[in-house]
Amino acid sequence: MKKEVFTCSDGKDLVYRVWTPQDGHILFTVHILHGMAEHSLRYDRFAGYLNTLGAAVYAQDHRGHGQSAEEGELGYFASKDGWSRVVLDSLEISRMIGDIHSEVPHFLFGHSMGSFIARSLMIDNSHLYDGVILSGTAGDKGLLARAGRLIAVMKSRFNGGRRPDPLLDNLSFGSFAKHFPDRKTDFDWLSRDEEEVRKYNDDPLCGFICTSRFFVDLLDGIALSNDESKASLIRADLPLFLISGEDDPVGDFGKGVKKVYELYQKAGIRDLRMNLVLKGRHELLNETNYRDIYATIGTWLTEHVLKER
Repeated sequence: MKKEVFTCSDGKDLVYRVWTPQDGHILFTVHILHGMAEHSLRYDRFAGYLNTLGAAVYAQDHRGHGQSAEEGELGYFASKDGWSRVVLDSLEISRMIGDIHSEVPHFLFGHSMGSFIARSLMIDNSHLYDGVILSGTAGDKGLLARAGRLIAVMKSRFNGGRRPDPLLDNLSFGSFAKHFPDRKTDFDWLSRDEEEVRKYNDDPLCGFICTSRFFVDLLDGIALSNDESKASLIRADLPLFLISGEDDPVGDFGKGVKKVYELYQKAGIRDLRMNLVLKGRHELLNETNYRDIYATIGTWLTEHVLKER
C-alpha cells in the first residue's frame, strides 16, 4: 500500500491510498469512497482481498476526514456547496485513475456517506464507470430530513458552521444504538464483531461529531441521491449492486434500501441487483462473516470484469 497526495482543482490536498496486486498484473480498478467519520485506511483488508482478484484499489480520505483534515477540520467540508465540492473531489480522482489505467474496467464502491457521493457522481458521470457497488445506502427521509436540514442551516448561521454539533449528531444517529438492547457500546450498530467496534471506538479519526455545516451538506447529498429526476439521467446499462445488512438502521433495516432499488428500477437501470445480508449491520466489510461478504462482492465484480473483456 502506498500513501499519496492528490491536489484538487481548488488547491486542497487530499491523502489517498493505492493498493496493487503483488504480481503487478491489473485486470480492473476499484475506487473506494469511505463513509462519514472514518477514513480510507479502514479498507486495507478489503483492498488486499480485491488485489487477489487483480484489482488496483484507490481510496482517498475525503476532505474533513482522516489525514486529509487539517487541525480543526474534522467533520467539515466547506463554507458553502460542500457536497458539490466533495463529489467533485471524487470525480477528479476517478478521472486520474481512469487516465492511469485506461485499458481496464473501472468500478466505484461507496459505503454509507460514500454511497451518496457515488450516487451523486453517477448522475452526470455514469459513463466513467463499468459498475457501481453501493454499501449501506439509504432512501429519502422525507420531512424528517428537511426539518433536520432547516435546523442545521440555522445553527450554521449562528456558530459559523465549523463547530461539532452534538444535537444534530444525536438527531441523526442517536436512535441507532437503541435498536440493539444487548449492546456494549453506542457503536454496536456498526457490526456484530466486538473487536471491530472496539477498533472504531479507539480510533481518534473515527466516530467524531461532525459540524453543523457538514450536516447541511450531507442532507443535501442524500436528497440529491434520491431525486427521481436525477436518477433518470444515469445510463440504463450501468451495472449497479446494492448490498446492505438487514439489521442496518441507516438503511431502515432493509426498507430504505428497497426504496433505493425501486428508484433505480423505475429509472430504467437494467443490470440492477440487491443483496440484504441476514443479521448484517451497517459495516458489512467488518462483519463477523466478512469473508462471505467479500466473496459476494468479488463474484459480482469478476462477472462484470469478464463482460468487459
